[in-house]
Amino acid sequence: MKTFTRMIGRYVLATAAVVLLVVGLLLGAVVYLGLHYGEAADSRVRIGTLAEALTPTADGLQLDPARTPADWLQGYAWAMALDDDGSVIWQHDLPQNLNKHYTASEIASFSRWYLDDWPVFCWTADYGLFVAAVPRGSVWKYNIYNNEQLMNAMAAGMLPALALLLGVAAACCLLFSWRGARRLQTIAAGLATVADGGTIRLPTDGFAGELADTVNRTSEQLRRRNEIIARRDDARTSWIAGVSHDVRTPLALILGWAEQLEQDTALPAAARQKACGIRTQSEKLRALIEDLNLTSKLQYGAQPLRCRPTQAGPLLRRLAAEFCDSPLAASCTVALEIAPDADKAILDADAALHALQTGEAGENTPHILGLHVVEQIIRAHGGTAAFARNAPRGAKAVLVLPVTEDPAAR
Repeated sequence: MKTFTRMIGRYVLATAAVVLLVVGLLLGAVVYLGLHYGEAADSRVRIGTLAEALTPTADGLQLDPARTPADWLQGYAWAMALDDDGSVIWQHDLPQNLNKHYTASEIASFSRWYLDDWPVFCWTADYGLFVAAVPRGSVWKYNIYNNEQLMNAMAAGMLPALALLLGVAAACCLLFSWRGARRLQTIAAGLATVADGGTIRLPTDGFAGELADTVNRTSEQLRRRNEIIARRDDARTSWIAGVSHDVRTPLALILGWAEQLEQDTALPAAARQKACGIRTQSEKLRALIEDLNLTSKLQYGAQPLRCRPTQAGPLLRRLAAEFCDSPLAASCTVALEIAPDADKAILDADAALHALQTGEAGENTPHILGLHVVEQIIRAHGGTAAFARNAPRGAKAVLVLPVTEDPAAR
C-alpha cells in the first residue's frame, strides 16, 4: 500500500509541476512578446516629446533643428498639427487624400480609433493638437473600458481564482490517480495470488483492463498447467506405488523360498550358497523399492513429516550404534565426535526418516538412489546435503540441519 501512496503523491506532484510549468511558460511568453514588440514601439520618439519638439518660429511651426525631421519622425508614417479650429497648420508627409480641416466630431473619432485606417496618436500643445500616425497594420488601437468596481474585483480575485483552478486540477489528478491506484492495487494483489499458486479473475474494465485481461489469461494458463502437472505427478506416484505393491508379493515368496533353501541341510553347500545370494539380492531389491517409494513421496509432498523436537546428541549416538551393530561395520570404522553445544542442540526432525537400513555387506556398492533419498530427507527438513570425494580416498558427505530453539528454554 505504501508503494501506491508514493505513486499517488508523485503523480499529483508531477501534475502540479506540469501545470505550474505551463503557467510559467505562458507568462514567460507574454513577457517576452511584450518586451520584444515593446522595444519596437519604444524605438519611436514618444508622442509627447515629438509634440513638444514642434515649436513656433517666424516662418511657422518647426521641429527642433537639433535633429532632422526624418530622425524625429522615425517609426511614424506622417504627422500634422491642428489649430483650435481643426485646420492643418503644419504637416510632414501627410497623404494627399486626407482632409485639411477636421471637425470636432472627426477629431474625437480618430483620436480614439483610426483616421482612414491609419493608427494615430494625439497630443495637446499650446498651438493646438499634434497628430502622428504609424504605418497601417502595425498597431492594434482600440479603447477598452469597463466598470471600475468590476475591474477591481477581477484584479483582486485573480490570484484566488488561479489558486482555486490549481486546487481543482490537483483534486482531479488526485481522484483519477487514486482510482487508478486502486485498480493497480487490485492487479498487484492478483499477481501475488498467482505467485502463490492461486487462481484469480480480475475485472477488465477501466484504463487497466488490458493489463487485467493479460493477468487473467496468465492465471488460467498457469491453472491448466498446474492441473496437468498434478495429474502427471499423481499418475507417476500411483504407478510407482502400484508397481511396488505388485512386486512385493512375488518378492516375499522369493525371499521365503530362498531362506528355506538356505537353511535346508539336505542341499549341497553350493546350492545353499546360491540360495543365500538370492536372498541377499532380493533384500537389496526390497530396499530399493522402499527407497523408490520414499523418494517419490518426498518429491511430490506425499510423505508427511512427523517432526518433533529431537536432541541432536542422542540421535547421532543412536545412529552410530545402529551402524556398529550392522554387517557394514565389518568393512569400516566409525568415529563420533560431538561438541558440547552440538550435543544439546535441538533439531525439529522426523527421527524415523534417519533410521539406517542395515543389511548385509555385499560385494556391490550401495545404489546411488540411497544418496538421493538422503538429500531429499535433509531438504525436507530445511537443510542441505553435499557429497564429494575425500582425500586421499573414499567419499565425504556433509549434512547440515537447522537448529531450533529448545522448547524447555522458552
